[in-house]
Amino acid sequence: MSRLSKLVAFGGPLLLVLLTVIAGYAYSQNRFLSLPIPEALGLFTIVLPLITGLSIQGAHSVIRRSSKRHPPRLTLPLLAIIGFQLIYDTVIATLALTHILPPSALQCDLNTQWQKLYTGKDEKAIRAVQDSFQCCGLNSVKDRAWPFVEQKPSPCAAVFGRDKSCLGDWRKAEQVGAGLFLLVAIVVFVMKVLSMISLLTGSPWNRATWTSPFHRTAIGDDADIQQDDRATTRRLIEEGDGGEEYHDEPTGLAIEGPNGDAQNQSPRVEPSPLINTNNEWRDD
Repeated sequence: MSRLSKLVAFGGPLLLVLLTVIAGYAYSQNRFLSLPIPEALGLFTIVLPLITGLSIQGAHSVIRRSSKRHPPRLTLPLLAIIGFQLIYDTVIATLALTHILPPSALQCDLNTQWQKLYTGKDEKAIRAVQDSFQCCGLNSVKDRAWPFVEQKPSPCAAVFGRDKSCLGDWRKAEQVGAGLFLLVAIVVFVMKVLSMISLLTGSPWNRATWTSPFHRTAIGDDADIQQDDRATTRRLIEEGDGGEEYHDEPTGLAIEGPNGDAQNQSPRVEPSPLINTNNEWRDD
């Protein structure tokens, strides 16, 4: 196996692990900054690379079993796996995209989320946002900022010496987190498309893809079977070479002619009599 093949073979699983780490980081930031991104979206994105690896392995198994009787082709189980993966990726990508574009539409969700934190007096969550971005309040430095003061504007700007609100940085953090989820979904989708194409076309790249560490492909099995058949045929031919030489025409028999000369003549074939003369029940 060449260096490039080894890189491709071991680079695929490493890429899946890297995508899982990226999704986990985005999920942790989403929780730490109390972003209005559903936690279910982060969890589904984290397990997406794992599900992708299992589904690709299942597709390889289905094609390997079917290829024993027919060439690689789309079957009902394979279509079900591909359809499930397409729906999964589409849902994640669509939900992630709604938290990226358009930027003006994100302000409503951010405002609702901040009001929820302020009403619940969630000091830890609001302080984490303000300390992360060195800001105070949402729309202004006095807009529902921490520290909380009843019936008075928050003294956050005066206490910490900050002069900017948190809306811009908080919105950017939401876009970055959702963008990481979208990136994971896109990369996983591209990997699955390339793997499915290689499986169905039976290209040599299939034997060196990132799926080879998990199992052998159907093409590799067929090649081994053909090599075994050719080796068996060659062995049988070699074993038959030591026998007696074959002649298409029988050797002529030397018989003595009327003048005593030997003449080569072919053997004479006499037909069997139509009536069996050795039948003991035959009437004399």
